[in-house]
Amino acid sequence: MLHVSWSTVRGTRCMRLEGVPSGAAVRVMTAATRDAVGLPAMAGTLVADSGDICFVGRYGFVDGTTYLVEVDGTVAAVLERPRVERERTTEVESIRPTAREVPRNLLRFYVLFSAPMSEGFSAQHVRLVDDAGDPIEEALLSLEHELWDADRSRLTVLLDPARIKRGLVTHSSIGYPLRSAEPFTVVVDEAFLDARGVPLHGSARRRYGVGGDERRRVDPEQWTMTLPSAGTLDPLIVGFDRPLDAGLLARCLRVVRPGDGTVDGDMEIGVEERSWRLAPKQEWEPGRYELLVDGILEDVAGNSVRRVFERELGAPDTADVPAAHDARLTFTLA
Repeated sequence: MLHVSWSTVRGTRCMRLEGVPSGAAVRVMTAATRDAVGLPAMAGTLVADSGDICFVGRYGFVDGTTYLVEVDGTVAAVLERPRVERERTTEVESIRPTAREVPRNLLRFYVLFSAPMSEGFSAQHVRLVDDAGDPIEEALLSLEHELWDADRSRLTVLLDPARIKRGLVTHSSIGYPLRSAEPFTVVVDEAFLDARGVPLHGSARRRYGVGGDERRRVDPEQWTMTLPSAGTLDPLIVGFDRPLDAGLLARCLRVVRPGDGTVDGDMEIGVEERSWRLAPKQEWEPGRYELLVDGILEDVAGNSVRRVFERELGAPDTADVPAAHDARLTFTLA
């Protein structure tokens, strides 16, 4: 008979499973996950310890949550983490993009939290609604594993690409998740649990207008640059012709001085993700510089420096450039 209890293995909290038959398939999930169609089991590792099997969750266990243990497809045990009353301190710091209007073929948005969050619950607590408050059904892509950054404080949420890419069956039968001239709101409700198992301090919302489609490759030649003067700590400011992807902007631009390496400084993304600035830590030297642009940099519709994301399948696109291409903009300070 299977017996389940809370324990530790190698200093890590785990679920100890005693009496699991040799070779049996074991899965652990939350009660909420089991009741939701299409959501995966909990990510984790089975570790042998003193003749037992210990399940170590990839992101730990959340207080106040009921866990189910499946053995060979049958629920064999139920175990609940005790709820500990803690102050609600985690909140949504921002929802990006911050642009007031997004294209109809918006591909993704980001939710940034003030502390690490629980894993496996975003589908229940992040949604899109129209101006009447009604959910926009099947707008978001359901993933086996949520897209978190390393410390689980930034969540990437994708709109369903099958509804965006023309030529696919889902696009033809359902159409785009968003509609031009019909605003929508991203809602993150306060029941979303942080890594401690505590609900958010409050809910968060961001409303967007919806414009036309964006199907152009990102072209750095269309950008503007406001140059600092040599001998100052003034920032270099790069202006974009459209909002770019905030997550990629943070790592896809850098300034180098040929023969002297990367310019060290503080980077900042501007209002509506339409600009980027670099404030150097040392005064600018006179001479030639280069702004290097990684070819994976995208706008909010998934179009990158290298290629256009949303186009009719089978149709050639002369806007595409070789995959190895990275843009390089040169400027001189006097």
